[in-house]
Amino acid sequence: MTGTHRRLALAAGAGLLATLPLVAAGEKIDYEAINKIKAQGMQAEHSKVMEISSWLTDVHGPRLSGSPNIQKAGDWAVAQLKAWGLQNVALEKWTNQSFARGWTNDKFYMAAVSPQAFPIPGTPIAWTPGTDGPVRAEVVLVTETTQEGLQKLAGTLKGKWIMTDAPPDVAAFWNPPATRNTAEQLQQMELLSAPAVEFGMPAASGRGGRGGRGQAGPPAVNRATFFRTEGALGTLSTTARGHGVYTIGGNRNADPAATLPSIVIPAEHYGRMARLLAKNLPVTIEAEIRNTYHPNPTMFNVVGEIRGTDKADEIVMLGAHFDSWHGSTGATDNAAGSAAMMEAMRILKQSGVTLRRTVRIGLWCGEEQGLVGSRDYVAAHFAGRGAPPPPPAAGATPETPGQAGAWLGRGGRGGPQGPLELKPDHAKFAGYFNIDNGTGAIRGVYLQGNDAVAPIFREWMEPFRSLGMSTLTARNTGGTDHQSFDGVGLPGFQFIQDAVEYGTLTHHTNLDSYERLQPGDMMKNATIAAAFAYLTANREEKLPRKPLPASAGGRGGRGSGE
Repeated sequence: MTGTHRRLALAAGAGLLATLPLVAAGEKIDYEAINKIKAQGMQAEHSKVMEISSWLTDVHGPRLSGSPNIQKAGDWAVAQLKAWGLQNVALEKWTNQSFARGWTNDKFYMAAVSPQAFPIPGTPIAWTPGTDGPVRAEVVLVTETTQEGLQKLAGTLKGKWIMTDAPPDVAAFWNPPATRNTAEQLQQMELLSAPAVEFGMPAASGRGGRGGRGQAGPPAVNRATFFRTEGALGTLSTTARGHGVYTIGGNRNADPAATLPSIVIPAEHYGRMARLLAKNLPVTIEAEIRNTYHPNPTMFNVVGEIRGTDKADEIVMLGAHFDSWHGSTGATDNAAGSAAMMEAMRILKQSGVTLRRTVRIGLWCGEEQGLVGSRDYVAAHFAGRGAPPPPPAAGATPETPGQAGAWLGRGGRGGPQGPLELKPDHAKFAGYFNIDNGTGAIRGVYLQGNDAVAPIFREWMEPFRSLGMSTLTARNTGGTDHQSFDGVGLPGFQFIQDAVEYGTLTHHTNLDSYERLQPGDMMKNATIAAAFAYLTANREEKLPRKPLPASAGGRGGRGSGE
């Protein structure tokens, strides 16, 4: 899941009642086929989802985009999908190779040597350099954020490790870290609007921003530049959640020549050193950090498909992001989704159910850097953007109705967008389903404001009500790859999942390991994903669509579905 996290909002606007259609869709459900899918996915002797998860985490994790590990993971996934009998399996290269460098951490050692010796666990922020061999240096705490305050430190920071913020207060786990959605919460999600909040990410979790720095806001001056100019050895930071848990991230565009080694450590170790310094007891640490840059890595998505029968030229897709951060092995974010979708494809193939439409899997790289892989795939296959219009002059009114919106940027991030140009396969696309909310069991579907699918999905959920799937919500959820499809008018959906420990312990943290996966939930998720792909593939009509963005047009027609 990207650093933008999960933002929820009602398509109809905050404060309004979400009215979902309750009229029966009259869907034809082949329960014999559904039972075959369930037998293959829900019986422990058949399920492979945890075995897949172990390969993606224990063997090939972490899977930082552009790293050798993700390349090895991709090669393994391709071999596995081929072994199961899928067709057109490949590492499909991005059309825009937008990563200047990959990065790996090859060695991390850090320990205090005075006034007492103790080990310091931690993880380098991605795309920052390592040390020049073993080093020993004092630690200083710098909380100044103004130019005037920093200038008072000029000449004192050379060769020092900089603690970049005051030590945070760490709250106890007053609430259980692991939770499931209650019936009342699911009802609220289905019926009522809510302000934009982070799904599964409690405000009290203490999660910091990208890179794990945990700052309340941007500093008044560029402190990183000042520290480097002054000859500091590197920086230490933490996050407020404590309990040995910290958040990690990184900036792929960071210039190695202008970046210091930056290490995230637990709040307990950070706080101990800060308190020692407050007692005027100098702290010295030794460290050896080896990081390697990998220039111009080949960027790719993992793809493969099961060909359909009479509607084989129409496409159903299952997807999840393949990449992870590097503080642990990337289990809940998002080996969980990738393994579930790979298992869903195995289930469809092994169960022998007939698929009228072609079902394709897409495992996306670069999601953590802004949905890059899925956006590239959608642009290459379904709909891309033409040349952007010139920016409107300051204070001027745009000449065309869509011009202002064209400058809102992808996902509201800013920057120009040209007109949406549809490709022929846009009209042949039936639906996309995504998993990227951790290991928690699927409880329903976010409709992304597409109310027309509500009566269809309501019937499709019935065979899985006993597994806890019962909820539809008109709300949108963001921060993951279904947006790449939804943003160009294709029916793309993310499943509602139980939070379990996602927001409290595992999302982008050093605890995101295989042990945090819940086998029963993983089996449910793979089975439900396989069934929804099957039902979409065999439905007489493609899933209904929302209206296309106003700027759409061009090649391939409107592809409006039903």
